[in-house]
Amino acid sequence: MNISSTAKWLGCAIGVLLGAAACTSEDDNLGTDANANSQDATSDATFDARAPDSALTDATPADATMDGGVTNPPAVLVDLGSDPTKVLLQGTVLTPTQVISGEVLVEDDLVTCVAASCSGEPGASTASVVQTNGIILPGLINTNTHVQYGIFDESDWTPAQVYTNHNQWISEARYEALIDAKQYLNGESGSPVSLSCELNKYGELQALISGTTSVVGKSIPGNRPCHRTLARTIDQSSNALCAASPGQACADSVQTHSLMPSASSADAVCQNMADGDTHAYFVQLAEGVDQDAGDEWDDLYSVTTVDGCLFDPRTTLVYGTALGSSEFTAMATYGMGLSWSPGSNVALYGGSTDLSQTTDIPLAVAAGLTISLSTGFPPVASSSLFEEMRVADEVDNTQWGDILTPRMLLEMVTVNAAEQLALEGSIGQLMVGLKADILVIGGDVTSPYEAVLAATGRDVRLVMVNGTTVYGDSQLQPLGPATPGCETLTLCGAPKFLCVAVEGQPAATLLDQTLTDIESNLSTALQAYDDLDLSAWDFHPLAPLAVCP
Repeated sequence: MNISSTAKWLGCAIGVLLGAAACTSEDDNLGTDANANSQDATSDATFDARAPDSALTDATPADATMDGGVTNPPAVLVDLGSDPTKVLLQGTVLTPTQVISGEVLVEDDLVTCVAASCSGEPGASTASVVQTNGIILPGLINTNTHVQYGIFDESDWTPAQVYTNHNQWISEARYEALIDAKQYLNGESGSPVSLSCELNKYGELQALISGTTSVVGKSIPGNRPCHRTLARTIDQSSNALCAASPGQACADSVQTHSLMPSASSADAVCQNMADGDTHAYFVQLAEGVDQDAGDEWDDLYSVTTVDGCLFDPRTTLVYGTALGSSEFTAMATYGMGLSWSPGSNVALYGGSTDLSQTTDIPLAVAAGLTISLSTGFPPVASSSLFEEMRVADEVDNTQWGDILTPRMLLEMVTVNAAEQLALEGSIGQLMVGLKADILVIGGDVTSPYEAVLAATGRDVRLVMVNGTTVYGDSQLQPLGPATPGCETLTLCGAPKFLCVAVEGQPAATLLDQTLTDIESNLSTALQAYDDLDLSAWDFHPLAPLAVCP
């Protein structure tokens, strides 16, 4: 159903009291494709149980940190330069072609130098200088999540059984109740509450503090200015790719579907591709291990008026768990990509124990596909791309004989993801002229790719988005915007800072909200929703910003 009146929620309350099932809009239940640009909700989980303790704990500051078993000194702000738009990072740099001990110069929103030394560049003389004592790499890119569901975790819904395709679990009562709660907070289906900005920002924050600077987030409603105040919700027009300031209306060239599109929606995507408006299309397909899931391959080919017009280099299939050699070979012929979520696959279709129940990546690699990694549906997905990389590594090591190197896994969440988004000229690599979306972690600088694979949120030393320092270790806080200032927090025992609010924007954009504002608004509204007793389950409190190992 898709009731669009305010009375829905009162009707739901009455219905639940009379014993009716939870009310669920098809928009969130994978039962319709109401928005061809950004569609909501899907399946995902991870076989690694999350730690139950909160991420926000008492800090234990130290002069040195233990990163992945390696003790190395902390990052040091060597010099606070006279130009706040310029930063010179020193450390072990992961360039597209090699690892160097060198420097990265950021000026405004762009990388202007990647070299052994950038001291000769004109902008270096006024830049702030940071000796990271760590590893400098591109910000990570998540090609499939549902960013507005970040307030929920596995305590709110977990798979009740082992499934064979994605149509089986969406009718579970507790899953439907969770969808209803999110819709209520998001102002959908006539709800009197409208916290879509807060939901989006909370999900962006969860990504950001784990080094992810861009997400394909599928937010509803789409293209609000409040998207991309933190990490880039890359499939929205306010992704700041066209300008340095947040809230800019850029070309929205990424389309998504969370299920098989209808004929009209699929035709619209093909028309947008033909017109040059859509540069990348992500569609969740063949999620499961049975014939019904596999049949979606043929369905996608024939759903359009012109058969096969979605079989295009701009199309990336998300999941593809039921596909095999012939489909992967065809995808390679058409130039299509694959977004892989092993944590979700194993949790839903392998009962969290059978690591073989995931997409056959060796076949996909052999076919020559461009493969990215993604997390999926937050309530049961991996808590970060760091964790998803480790899930992928464990599946690879135990099932496929270790064919995927740490460097290959990192490429799946950087350059490969950017290529699938048709944004390889903007993000995904440390190169002169690309956007300064940068991650710095601690760890063993002599084995940098292995250090990335071992990293957790505590190891994140600095995150820059569009050249702006937005998160990092507390001693680097002077790099953040001076006004309206940054907030402090303790993450997994480490003192950090986080720059959330943005000044100088219209009040209606809500860009002036702080982390405290966002958490308070969401927590209050979620508790109020629970108090309505619309389901048998409560969903308060909010899921933590980060999960500590």
